[in-house]
Parts: sequence; C-alpha cells; structure tokens
Amino acid sequence: PLGLPEHALEFLRETVGVAARPKPPVALEHVRIDPSVIPEATIERLRGVLGSDGVGVSHADRVGHAAGKGYPDLVRLRSGAPEGAPDAVLYPSSREQLRALLDLCARESFAVVAFGGGTSVVGGVEPLRGEHRAVVALDTCRLADVVDFDERSGILTVQGGARAREVEAWLGAKGFTLGHFPQSFEYVSLGGCAATRSAGQASTGYGRFERMIVGLHMQAPAGELDVRTFPASAAGPSVREMVVGSEGVLGVIDE
Repeated sequence: PLGLPEHALEFLRETVGVAARPKPPVALEHVRIDPSVIPEATIERLRGVLGSDGVGVSHADRVGHAAGKGYPDLVRLRSGAPEGAPDAVLYPSSREQLRALLDLCARESFAVVAFGGGTSVVGGVEPLRGEHRAVVALDTCRLADVVDFDERSGILTVQGGARAREVEAWLGAKGFTLGHFPQSFEYVSLGGCAATRSAGQASTGYGRFERMIVGLHMQAPAGELDVRTFPASAAGPSVREMVVGSEGVLGVIDE
C-alpha cells in the first residue's frame, strides 16, 4: 500500500511500526481552535492601519500560523489539535504600518509573535497569550523587497520578510550568491535567519548567517533600533549581537 518492496516494509514494521490503516490528516475545516477574542471594533482599528486585506481572521489564516515545522508541530496539525492559534494574523506592508501596528498592539495589550517563513522547529512561532488580552501573528511576507545592492562592496539590503530562495535567484541573475542554504531554504525569511542565527549546509564555506549581517533595522514596542552599516566598530557591547539571535523577543527585524 505504500509502494515499497516487502523487505522494506518488514524492516519498517520491526523498527518503527507500520499502521495497517494509516490515519489520514484531519481536514482543515475540522482543525480545532478557540474562537478569536479580539472584538470586532478592534479588528476594524487594525484594518484602519493595514487595509481591509491586511488582517486575517479566517480559520485558514489562524491555523496556518498556529505552529512551526517541528515534528511535534506537524503531528498536532495533522491530528487537528494545534494547541493554540493566534487570534488574528497581521500583514504589514511598510515600515510605517509596522510601527503603527506595534503601537496599537502595545496599547491593547496584545502579545505579538513575529512570523517569517514559519519554519521554526523549536517553538519560535508558537502563539502564547500569557497575561495579555490576545495574541496576534505578525506575518512579514509583504515586507519582502530588495532595497539596495552595492555590487562593489557586495552589500545587499533587503526587507526582513524577503525569502532566501527568491533573493538567491535575484542575486544569481547578477552573478552573485547569498551563500546561505539551510534545510528551510525554500521558505525561510532573511529576517528570520537573522533572528535565529541560522546556519546551513554551506556555512562551513560562506559562514553562518550572523557573520553576513553588517547592519539591521528593528521595530520594537518601545521604539526603533537602527544598527548602521559600518565596516567595523571598536565600541561595545555590540547592539547588533544582542538583536541577532533574539528569536523575535525584542522586536521585528524589518531590514
């Protein structure tokens, strides 16, 4: 039934077990999540910042942002019980929208979970409300532009939601490479790579992603942080090193 030869099936039965009747995944509409607790009036205020299509409250939006790609995440999603989902999914498309959004969420006591490619395998995108009134997923997929590329220095400036696959293709057409190929390469955002100190199959040659970062911009609830692109600095401690690897706890890396 699995399209495998009998000796392979026998090995799997002895080693990990093979179900006689594999259980199909639960259909999307049957995935169990709690209703959103955000009042409609607040949803309208969020739409006033992001536009009518910038706030996702549908079942599919919320389930799609309820978990990462770790094995426990996938098992929970497949079984139809992801154990929590954001009350709304927010899609800012500019730095100004992101700033206004974080200010609004701070006033409303909404926990904000930064969501790039959604490939975390350590619970990094798991929506935890804690003591806040609600929890929202902030999806950076609309902050994905190439801002600038200096071929002489090799310095590329991109928005935080830019996908590694698309940036690699863009650079490849110019004869350059990003040089970062984690297992999540086809989906991962570069802001997410910075926030997680990402490493990949080619990191022994090109270096880990943290070594590629010469500057960044982060939006936090308390304000903005702009780490300028300087070739070197003798000042310390390094603010850049504090942000890189922060897993979205301090703010959203938007460039």
